[in-house]
Amino acid sequence: MLVSIINSLAGGGSTLSLPILIFLGLPATVANGTNRIGLLVGNFSSMLNLKKHGHLYAPVFKQLFLPTFLGSIIGVFVLVQMNDKLFQAILAIVIFFVVIATNVKKNILGKPPSSPPQKRSLKSFVGFLFIGLYGSIVQVGVGFLQIFAISKYSGLSLIQVNALKSALTSIFLIISTIALCISGKVLWDVALTMALGAWLGGYFGSSLQRKHGNEFIEKSIAIISLIMAAYLIYDLIKS
Repeated sequence: MLVSIINSLAGGGSTLSLPILIFLGLPATVANGTNRIGLLVGNFSSMLNLKKHGHLYAPVFKQLFLPTFLGSIIGVFVLVQMNDKLFQAILAIVIFFVVIATNVKKNILGKPPSSPPQKRSLKSFVGFLFIGLYGSIVQVGVGFLQIFAISKYSGLSLIQVNALKSALTSIFLIISTIALCISGKVLWDVALTMALGAWLGGYFGSSLQRKHGNEFIEKSIAIISLIMAAYLIYDLIKS
């Protein structure tokens, strides 16, 4: 439930749940597949609650659906072999960059539009294709990238951005989770327990956003992001 609340507000909850699953004795690949069941359910719960209250901006979702879907499909068939330590270092750097880029006064990578674009550009197509690819293969930390990218692309409020994040995340989670289920990488009794907590967490997380507004979401993103990145660096130094 806690992981799902974190994912609903910002992202990065898997940096908490994956180590716990591995510590409990699950092989890394099985932990990855089992973890995604809860993530998928939590995303649906958060998205449906925000959509119910009118925060899911459908035109932007339709624009970003195709690149995210294609990236997800490619990601399922890509065999990625990356040193764990290198991945962890890259993830920490990405999270720090997103926090800094989101909070500095100057607009890194340009200003967000005053209103959502009417058409999807080639640059945005490529960008969200790679986010779908990354999310399908690795998933950990993709929420931070999505919040930054969707904000820059759409100019929408943070609660609308989070609704879109949940909807788009569900695309590559569905595709990658199906592949992991077929390959037998899901421990179902653990996955279903996590799914129950994730549904509750997604609902509570989205309700917190609606109740407290954009400033609360912005602070939550910054705090959660910095904690996750600091933990990753600490773990690198410790080992």
